Amino acid sequence: MKAAIFYGAGDIRIEERPVPRIGPGELLVKIMAAGICGSDLHAYRHSPKLLEGRMFGHEYSGEVVEVAKGVEGFSVGDRVGLEPLVGCGRCGYCASGSYHLCPSLWHVPGFAEYQKFPKSKAYKLPDHVSFEEASTLDCIAVAVHAAKLSGLRGGETAVVLGAGTIGLLTMQVLKAFGAKAVYETGTHDFQVELARELGADAAINAKKEDLVERIKILTGVEGAGGRETLRGVDHAFETVGGAKSALEEALRIVRRGGTVTVIGDPKNPVMLSSFVMREVKVLGSSSYAYYGKEPEFKVALDLLSSGKVNARRIVTHAFPLERIKEAFDVASDKGTGCVKVVVKP
Repeated sequence: MKAAIFYGAGDIRIEERPVPRIGPGELLVKIMAAGICGSDLHAYRHSPKLLEGRMFGHEYSGEVVEVAKGVEGFSVGDRVGLEPLVGCGRCGYCASGSYHLCPSLWHVPGFAEYQKFPKSKAYKLPDHVSFEEASTLDCIAVAVHAAKLSGLRGGETAVVLGAGTIGLLTMQVLKAFGAKAVYETGTHDFQVELARELGADAAINAKKEDLVERIKILTGVEGAGGRETLRGVDHAFETVGGAKSALEEALRIVRRGGTVTVIGDPKNPVMLSSFVMREVKVLGSSSYAYYGKEPEFKVALDLLSSGKVNARRIVTHAFPLERIKEAFDVASDKGTGCVKVVVKP
């Protein structure tokens, strides 16, 4: 089979690799769509040694082509969404359902024509959900986990900082979970326009508007005696990360006693006083697992299949596997108007 192999910054090669042989409890899947994630882009730019000579990619969907003996519930030809996260199954985190925190967690790589998966990581797709849409399920599940971890309740307000794939999906998930109003920030006009189209109650270009002033208009002020201040939103979700973190902005626009949930990977240090004196809760949110007894990946599929989350507009570009380097170059350049770029092996 053909597979994309990572060799360093800007160096991805298509090579022939053996088709995986399935074992007990496994499915062999023909990968039909595989999304390029922000972490994939980081690897493409910065060349982590850990990935050199390996397959990578972890957002995908496909069609079952082989079923291991004894596996029930799946047949050849089934269309499936695929969860990439696999824990050791033995540690305390896996035993408690928090396998996303497993020290031995790994991602099944998917920039290839075929891959094998444990049957527990495959979810049948309704006919109306395309492979391209289903390749975003990992991202939707990330948003579901963050929303549930935050403790957001119906009738509360939120700001999502960042209007990339995770940000746009988080905004939709928050709306589906009953948020009274969700505002979104972006740094490109096409992102702001798409956020409005997908249901944001207000979309703000952070390069053109003063975010704090805009949130003050949207949420009002509180206090008296000349000490009036921005009320702020109940929740802020940071989805940007990077060297110029949006975390400081999130802390400025959330209300006293509010919650900031960090999904991105911010690099800048933050002063403790910026949230201690106002009793702002800051939560880290990583990947997904179970919420109660229900897999968050399954919740993501339910939101997608019911139409409560629109992923069709998120996927803006698609390339065949042979042009994966071009796909990465497009995904690296917001001037192309890209949101989610998928590869189709």
